[in-house]
Amino acid sequence: MAENGVEENSLRPAEKKRLKTTSSSSSAEDDEDRISKLPDALILHILSFLPTVDAVSTSLLSNRWKRMWYLVPNLSFFIIASSYKSSQDREKLCNYVDSCLEHRKKAMFYNCNSVLTSFKLQMDCYERTKNHYLDKWLAFAVEKKVTEVNLCLSEEVGGDEDGSIYYFYCIPETLLVKAIYLTILELNTVLLDSDYSYSFPSLKSLSLTNVDFLDTSVVDKLLLGSPSLEKLSLTDFDIYTNDRRPYQLDIRSSSLKFLVIRFFMIESLCTVRQIEVINLESLELVGVPFDNLNLSVCKAIKNLSLICDWNIEEPSSLEYLISSLPLLENLTLGNWEKKNLDHIKISSQHLKSFNVNNYADAMTVIIEWAPQLASFYYTGDLLFRISMVSSNSLNGTFEIAKYEDYDGDWFINMMNFLMSLNCSWNMVTLHVDRAKALIFPKNLKRMFENWQCTCRFPMVNWEHLRVFTECKGEEESELRDALMWIFPSLKTLSIGERRSC
Repeated sequence: MAENGVEENSLRPAEKKRLKTTSSSSSAEDDEDRISKLPDALILHILSFLPTVDAVSTSLLSNRWKRMWYLVPNLSFFIIASSYKSSQDREKLCNYVDSCLEHRKKAMFYNCNSVLTSFKLQMDCYERTKNHYLDKWLAFAVEKKVTEVNLCLSEEVGGDEDGSIYYFYCIPETLLVKAIYLTILELNTVLLDSDYSYSFPSLKSLSLTNVDFLDTSVVDKLLLGSPSLEKLSLTDFDIYTNDRRPYQLDIRSSSLKFLVIRFFMIESLCTVRQIEVINLESLELVGVPFDNLNLSVCKAIKNLSLICDWNIEEPSSLEYLISSLPLLENLTLGNWEKKNLDHIKISSQHLKSFNVNNYADAMTVIIEWAPQLASFYYTGDLLFRISMVSSNSLNGTFEIAKYEDYDGDWFINMMNFLMSLNCSWNMVTLHVDRAKALIFPKNLKRMFENWQCTCRFPMVNWEHLRVFTECKGEEESELRDALMWIFPSLKTLSIGERRSC
């Protein structure tokens, strides 16, 4: 008997007959021979990319594939509202998952080669009535000693006319305490309770997205119970406070090497106060208030990305932070939605790459000392200036934000922008939305030429330029002429098609 539709040979009689008749042809035999001759390792590699529902279906392809799905090292299920619209359909799929796990359990008992390393579940139609299924599936994953769990759910919306209530699935104690073999854990839209003493002795990578914590102690317990943790990513998490007061978060770990904290929700109440991670090599902060941030212990940082709510009158604290990181090689600075960084001076002995994102107010960067700096990357609008005191040449890349109307103001701002990039450039790569953004009107050309004659108005003296833009065939010649006018010292020029993001 088939068990909830999971059976390696569950074709109906009519289908069996058609399959037998069709396979009598020589072409069908050749096809089956090709499939049956595939090595097991290749078949398993192919199946590992499929959702488990599809992997089970391949057991009907040939005798060779009959029980092959039992050996696939990962299980992945997708319970999507658009595919399973009614609660009854979702209930059937939950029963199907139950049956799949039971089959794998039996296979692992009889076949020592049937090993599970990964369990992944995506459910965008979470209901509290399914909690017992989720508890059972996670217990199965822990029992079978999987090393990777990826759980991505949605919230259940309840409430009445007075307002909505959002219910999250609460991760059970089984996963939080008994998953001693787990090395990778990714959780999305769940709740973490503070009643447990978390235990992840083997965990290397932890990613929490849209996760609610019952109180601030959850993060402390997670880090304390993960002595081998090297990568931590926290995105749009929230901590319950009865009166919605702002709360402070401290990160302490002796094992962490990579830390990411992102707040894309503008109304976040979290303030990251202290990061005490002595071995930290890479730090990315997005939407985090910078003014009270303490990174004094983190001297091993090589990669630093700060796109913050700066809230600082003077940038001296940021400048000091950058200069006090002796191993810093890659730096990214960006403006958040408010309280922007309008000017900054950079001094760093080992800095090699510097990125700036600026879509807000005017911003000025002065590179005072960076003897090993080799590349600069800018994305944003035209309200930006950069100058460099040292004489080392840079490779620069500039991605200019899309504009709807390329009028006179645009071209004046563009020329001011280009002339404000006061560094010694080796190769410059320029990305603009359309070719017309660089083709100056004749009247503006005359105006700039007159300024150049009367005020010694400098043109841009770049020698090597690559431009990526949307350029129609008839525009390329006009664009080349415009570029040679803007950059009269050019020795090499190439124009390519800009790729869509």
